[in-house]
Amino acid sequence: MGKDSYSASDLVALGYVRERLTSVFGEPDFVDGEHLWDVETVFAVERDVLAPAARVMFDAFAPEWNTRLSMQGAYLSLGWPQMEQMLSRVMLRDS
Repeated sequence: MGKDSYSASDLVALGYVRERLTSVFGEPDFVDGEHLWDVETVFAVERDVLAPAARVMFDAFAPEWNTRLSMQGAYLSLGWPQMEQMLSRVMLRDS
């Protein structure tokens, strides 16, 4: 990956909520009128904070697969697809 930063639009496209980017990734740099977060910061937060938390969530619901599916069907905002995508990114980076 030749990228050295993520814009707010990049992170939203990855499934993050625009209004919570600063609380998740910290204060961005402001370059050419755009908020940017350093790639290393994004990778570290995903690897060290978000992935472990998502694994705990998945473990909590793993015994009851139907519960997880019904939560998705009820449109509860736990972000299952986003957590799965983030975990996939972290696993790919670590391999």
